[in-house]
Amino acid sequence: MTRKPLSILIAGLFLAAPAAAQNLGAQWVQQGSVTLGGIWTDLDGQDTAKAEQYRDLRDGVISNIDLRARSGTGLWLDLFGENFGRDDMYVGLRGGQYDAWKFRLYTDWLPQHRAFAARTPFGGSGTNQLRATFPRPNPATWETTDISYQRKDTGGFFEWQQNSPWYFRVDANQVESEGTKIGASSNGTSPGNGFVDLAIPVDYRTTNVSVEGGYSTTKYQFAVSYTLSEFDNANETVTWNNPFWANGIDSSYLAPDNDYQRLALSGSVRQLPMNSTLAARATWDRLESNVNLATSALNGTGASAIGATNPNVGTFNGDVENTTFSVSLASAPMKGVDTRVWYNYADRDDQSTHVEYNPVSGLACGTVVVGGVSRPGPCDNELYSYTKWNVGFDAFWRFSQGQRVGGGIEYQDVDQERPDYDEVQNTKFFVEYRNTMLPNLTGRIKYTYLDRDSNFLLSEEGANTNDVLYMERYIGRYDAQPLERHELKLTGDWSPMPLMDVSVEALWKENKYKRSGQAIEYAAASLPPYDEFLGRTKDKRWEIYGSLSYGDPSKVRATLFGDYEKVKYDSYHRNIGAGSCPTTSGGVTATNCFDPGTPQNSIAYNWSARNEDENWAFGLGVDWPAMANLLVKASYLYVKTDGSADIQSQNNFGNPLPITAYDDTKTQSFNLKGIYTYDKHWQFTLGYAYEKYTYSDDQYNGFQYTIPFPGNTTTTSQSYFNGFSAFTNYKANIVYLLGTYRF
Repeated sequence: MTRKPLSILIAGLFLAAPAAAQNLGAQWVQQGSVTLGGIWTDLDGQDTAKAEQYRDLRDGVISNIDLRARSGTGLWLDLFGENFGRDDMYVGLRGGQYDAWKFRLYTDWLPQHRAFAARTPFGGSGTNQLRATFPRPNPATWETTDISYQRKDTGGFFEWQQNSPWYFRVDANQVESEGTKIGASSNGTSPGNGFVDLAIPVDYRTTNVSVEGGYSTTKYQFAVSYTLSEFDNANETVTWNNPFWANGIDSSYLAPDNDYQRLALSGSVRQLPMNSTLAARATWDRLESNVNLATSALNGTGASAIGATNPNVGTFNGDVENTTFSVSLASAPMKGVDTRVWYNYADRDDQSTHVEYNPVSGLACGTVVVGGVSRPGPCDNELYSYTKWNVGFDAFWRFSQGQRVGGGIEYQDVDQERPDYDEVQNTKFFVEYRNTMLPNLTGRIKYTYLDRDSNFLLSEEGANTNDVLYMERYIGRYDAQPLERHELKLTGDWSPMPLMDVSVEALWKENKYKRSGQAIEYAAASLPPYDEFLGRTKDKRWEIYGSLSYGDPSKVRATLFGDYEKVKYDSYHRNIGAGSCPTTSGGVTATNCFDPGTPQNSIAYNWSARNEDENWAFGLGVDWPAMANLLVKASYLYVKTDGSADIQSQNNFGNPLPITAYDDTKTQSFNLKGIYTYDKHWQFTLGYAYEKYTYSDDQYNGFQYTIPFPGNTTTTSQSYFNGFSAFTNYKANIVYLLGTYRF
């Protein structure tokens, strides 16, 4: 597939702006600033990548430039750039001629640092060939690797408006990412065989070009646009030595190249009867990708190390088309009344290749029963297509000065190709009241109710209660499971006195998941009756935010804010400690294992969990003009997240323990800077920043690089980790000094 046409288009875009500016007038008015300084950072932590996850804190020079130029002929030019030569650099150039043409060119760099001192038993990190000779039980002998990549987005646009009301625009950009990211793969064919962390190579390039033309007046607006995007991955596989299969060369498959195109039509008509505006939009897009399928896989040692995967086709042809259409009519049929009615349609047609890998020994997906005999099951992909539409109406009425009430209703219908739910319907309505009667007080309250129903397809899965597929009858996936949602939102803004502003916002939301009709009917016939389902049963969310600002900006002004959020997720599950039933283990015999309504025992039992997340945020900022030419700014920010999981099981089977540290974090930051204005040209800034970040999670507390630990030379199913996300705590002291010349 050739890439030349896109390269030519991008080059043409970058040449268009200078060519259009050849006739710049001589009478220009320029103003702006140039800043130059330095930054000094003291970082303390075992691995300080978290401190620099999206920024560059290295000691060195920091600079920025901000230039603006205007001419008497309507030409204008803006140049802004910051952090030149650093990993988080940005440079943008904009310009044009008023009511004629305009352009923009930019490059935006963003680092993604996740681990500077990760350890790995593999050599060749950053490449697509990771090599090691296992066992390697001693992490002290491993290599150190950097799990980071750099993202660079470079592009721009050119728009021609000279022939108003007609216009034409072309956009283009290229996003390049290079480095490594975290990855992992299983060693054998089950979780009990262990797994290894991998440093996956990142060498991506996405090229986008779009053209748009249209007609725009105060009454009419029409536009047509076409977008073409191409994604290239220089490494579509990474190979590595598998410790479970005696260092055999295994392969992990990465994202393949793909092409995307999109056509969009949009238009609107204003000034219709009843002060109406009619707007419509239609789009069509297509995503394609072709990749050769693996015909063999590592599945043993010695002469039988490589096993045939037996795909039914040799090439996977990815082909997904999406079509959308939306139309809305907004009207004001009478004084104080606003209405809106809308309709949206979306269709996803997945025409990709259906792939099925015929099972062989050791390479299978579950089992199938043929003639009462269990056999290895095939592995195949699930194609996902759907047709979705929704229609809605809302209306608002200003029944008196400063008071507004309204409501609306919306219905959505989804028909989809999915093995568990083929139909989903959502009905939602809301009511809202807004009051702006007082000049210094405004408030709004909104209640929303959502009811979702769906058609469950797995109510007769499995031959009997000893068939693993039987449990599918009880599993509810929360993205399509029937539910009722209640949501209440309050907002208020108050200015009780001059120079004081108060703002409050609160939200409460509750989801209650219900059983589908088919599952209820079938379960009612089972003995004993079972009236629960497996999966998420309900969740709640509370949020409250408040801010207070007070003071005269010419003297001193302070802003205080606080935020609290809490989320609870309740769920119900079943544990099966056997591959098949009936079975006997430890003197316990279990039958009908895959029916959650059967009596519980230590082999097959139900358990429940409640996950909770609490978040607190508190901040204070002060601006103080200490002198006529000295402004002091100070701020403090405190953010804390606290997660937990309470797990229970009947008769304490499995001895479940609560998880008290479940993604707990605490971040504190303090900033202080003084801005001294020497004269109308020169300004100097001296600043200090302190940050402290702590992380606690039972998944990482007491982290070790191998399981089992200490590592040994006799266990082929040993797991090897690289320390990703295990050592993120840090402290940072940052000092910077800047000098700015303004003209």
